[in-house]
Order: sequence, then structure tokens, then C-alpha cells
Amino acid sequence: MTTVKRGTPALRARASVLAGTPRRVRGHVEVENRGAEDVLLRTVRAAGAAIGGRPGAGTMALMSRLRAGDALRVPVRLRLDPLTPPGRHEVELEVGGATTSAVVEVAANARARISPLALALRGAPGTVVTAGIVIANLGNVPVPLDRLGAVTLEEKGGVCRSLEGALRAEGDRGAVAVLDEAVRRVAATRVDQMRVRAADPAAIEPGETRPVDLELHLPPDMGPGRTYTGLLRLTGATLLIDVTADGAGPGEGGPPAKTATRSRRSAAKAKAS
Repeated sequence: MTTVKRGTPALRARASVLAGTPRRVRGHVEVENRGAEDVLLRTVRAAGAAIGGRPGAGTMALMSRLRAGDALRVPVRLRLDPLTPPGRHEVELEVGGATTSAVVEVAANARARISPLALALRGAPGTVVTAGIVIANLGNVPVPLDRLGAVTLEEKGGVCRSLEGALRAEGDRGAVAVLDEAVRRVAATRVDQMRVRAADPAAIEPGETRPVDLELHLPPDMGPGRTYTGLLRLTGATLLIDVTADGAGPGEGGPPAKTATRSRRSAAKAKAS
């Protein structure tokens, strides 16, 4: 649709299809000056249900001179209401007094916020631990909670401890032996993934903020006294989870580390030589 401003100068405006997520819609408007005088274009204004009623929403500063008989492509960048649902929406654009309608193709924008940012938990290996968080849906599509999935856990300090132990145990045998021992020790720290599910799997709708109880299924092969860390990812948000396995760890009345016998044997060999 094209509208021509009455009188002189006469401007003619025609918009392209605008597209993007609600916070980043882009396109352009073709403005033609059919009058006999130059026109100073100062702003582009957009109006419509998708723009919302925020002060200054839909207004873009512009400083360009359009000479008589010339045409100009004016870029348009809009920030819509963040909850504008995906699909086709119509807005009205006004530049230099000429108006035209434009179609906005709004893309899905999945975005969530998790509070708190981190959890510190304790539990026995193989049991289920519960924890409460709050999830806010900041996007324009529902946030699903029915498939939170699994979290890969890494033992805190496991890599450094493995490298240090490998150097002590195999340092006299060269770099290859040290690396082989380090890899073996790092592999020994690996545990199964931690499965996570929401007690209430109902999706969180756009604009909704809701407390969510998580059920965390701790791996049965966690080492007593060890702390493991992992990230739960949900719609662009992350939750850092630290889990300490109940029980006494090595050096605290628990069983000795798997590598202790090997270390003492290597030390004995070195002394004998």
C-alpha cells in the first residue's frame, strides 16, 4: 500500500517486508520526492499493536536530505514488544509525512532467565535430590520443561589432581608414560550423566515467571566426598550445579585412591634403582 502526501512537496513511501526477532526487526522504506522542493527527513515512526505503548517506541532518528525528484532507501530498525508472537504482523510507517503499511515477519525468540545462577547440593550417589529455582520466560515462545535432559558432570579439581599424581608416579619414565598415566587417572574421574527433570513439566508461557522444583538423579558411580560440577542449559540460560557426594573421601577414613598402590610401587622401583 502506498500513500502520497498532499501538497508540495509530495512524498511517496513504500515499505519492504520487515523481518527479525521482536528486539531486532529490520527492513527499509523507499521514499520518493515528487515535489519541487528538497525535504529534510528527520524521523521514521512506526505504529501498531506489535509496537506497544512504551514511550518512544517505534521512533527512529533520521537526518537525511531528499532532493526534489530523487528517491531514497531509508533503513528501518524496530524494537517490538518482546512478547510479540511469531508470525505476520502489520505496522504503519511514517517518514517525512508520507505513510505506508508494512508487513513484519516476527521470528521465534526463545529466551529464559534462571534464578539463582548456581546451586550447591549434597546427596548420596544413586539417589534423587530436589532443588527449587525460578524461571522467567523473556521470549515470545513457550519454554518447555518436559525434556530438561541430562547434565555432564566433571569432578572438581580432577584434572589437576590427575596430572599431579601422574607426575609423581611416572615422572622418572618420561613424558609419554606421564601422559598415559594422566589420561588413565582423568578417565577414572568420569561418572555417568546426571538426569534432570521438572516436578511439574508444564511449559512456561511468554511473560510468565514461575518457581520450578527440579529432581536431580545423582549418578551411582560418584566418588564419596568428591564434588562434581556441570551446566544445565535451558533456552539460552544456564544453571551451574555443584554436587558433593555424601561419604568420606580419600584421606578422610574412606577407601584409598585407586592409584595409591601404583604410586607406592613406582616409588619402590625408583629407590631400588
